[in-house]
Parts: sequence; structure tokens; C-alpha cells
Amino acid sequence: QKAGLNRAILAGGWGLLVTRLEQKAPGRVEKVPAFFTSQRCSACGYTAPGNRESQAVFRCVTCGHTDNADVNAAVNIAAGRAVTARGGAALAVPVNREPQHCAPPLVGV
Repeated sequence: QKAGLNRAILAGGWGLLVTRLEQKAPGRVEKVPAFFTSQRCSACGYTAPGNRESQAVFRCVTCGHTDNADVNAAVNIAAGRAVTARGGAALAVPVNREPQHCAPPLVGV
């Protein structure tokens, strides 16, 4: 029973998360392919299966760079798509907020 529940959560959870993110930040959500990011060295860029020593350890066979494998992959993903979280022009207003009416400025106060 637990395996079936886990499958159901995994089947629907990530898709819903992506949908909600795209609704909250229209035009700013980008799906980054993670192919070979755990085998590519974030220091020199060399990609090889031998760079991934174990599940947790990354060691580049070319330059000797050593790091946690997940951290190395995250750096590669971030370097491939360097975007600031709040950067860029606003493409749309949030759909879940009421319009904000500004009061006229006070003159002579």
C-alpha cells in the first residue's frame, strides 16, 4: 500500500509544482536538462563517467578538482542558466491580487 501511495505522490507532485511556479512567475521558469551535470567538472568542464567516484564524491580525472557530487552538479546547472531570481522585466501582474489604488499625493503638507 505504501509503495502505491509513494507512486501516486511522485506522479502528481512534481508536475503540479512546475505548473504553480509557472503561474507565479510567468516567463521566468525554465526547465534545465540535467544530462551529464553530475559527470561534468565545474572547474574545467571536462565530462567523463570516471569523474563520479561514488554517489557522493566527485573527483575530476583531468584537473583533480574534488567536491560533493550534488554540489558539483548544482554549480553546473546554475552556470548553464545564470539567472537572478528577481531579474528582468515583469511580464504580468499576479492574478491572485487586487489592484492597488494609490492615493493622490498630499500637496502643501
